[in-house]
Amino acid sequence: MKKRLLKFVLIGLIAVVLFAFAFNGYPTVTDEDRTYINRFLQEWKIPANKDSIHASFESEVAFISRVQDSVVAVIQNDSLHDTRPHDRVGNLKCYFDQRLGSCYDRSMFLEKIFCEYGFPIRHMYLFFNGDSTRIKPLDFFKKGLTSHAMMEVKTVNGWMVVGTNGNWLGLSEKNQPLTIGQARADLKNGNFKYQKKTTIGITFFEILKMPHNFKILYGVYSRHGEFLYSPIENACNRIGIPSFIPDYNLRMLLYNF
Repeated sequence: MKKRLLKFVLIGLIAVVLFAFAFNGYPTVTDEDRTYINRFLQEWKIPANKDSIHASFESEVAFISRVQDSVVAVIQNDSLHDTRPHDRVGNLKCYFDQRLGSCYDRSMFLEKIFCEYGFPIRHMYLFFNGDSTRIKPLDFFKKGLTSHAMMEVKTVNGWMVVGTNGNWLGLSEKNQPLTIGQARADLKNGNFKYQKKTTIGITFFEILKMPHNFKILYGVYSRHGEFLYSPIENACNRIGIPSFIPDYNLRMLLYNF
């Protein structure tokens, strides 16, 4: 009896693992993406030599900051983003032609550029309430949840949060990179004093009644499952079955533990 139970448990675990990997997603950089990354960088007059970019922490921050300034300035808020097809998210040709998007577009755009130039990245799904009600982890499952997409990039000195609605960086006055968790702690303590504050766009927590009242979930790109497509989802879509599994990346999810 025990052997049979153990067998069922093992089969169940294997099935869960296979299912998780089957729907695992990542914003891969395609050849078309590289073409438009090069066009954008040429337009912005940003030198893009990998050796020079990674020569020091300061050179990395300088590149990250210039790219962020450009993306936040160029990709303007799209008032029709709720009605546009989700498959345009991460499509750099669309960004080049239309110059429109939302926080998740700017985040995906930044992630692809930074990945192309040798930076590890981790995507974040932030969620919060519009009022002063304290946000709880299980609020993630609520209908009509207010959320925000951001990302962190890994420098030679550690992870640094990069704003997507405003061009602020997690860079302390002592020139140390800071994560979104450290930024939230500084907001809670009233000690938010960073080198680069927002000069383009708006900082997402400025709209909150309690600026630190948000939850952080690494590795989730959407709850609806229509931003990143696994091979199984592509096959389902071709026969008319819509995506329903949230978009996630397993490696990034591990940063939540």
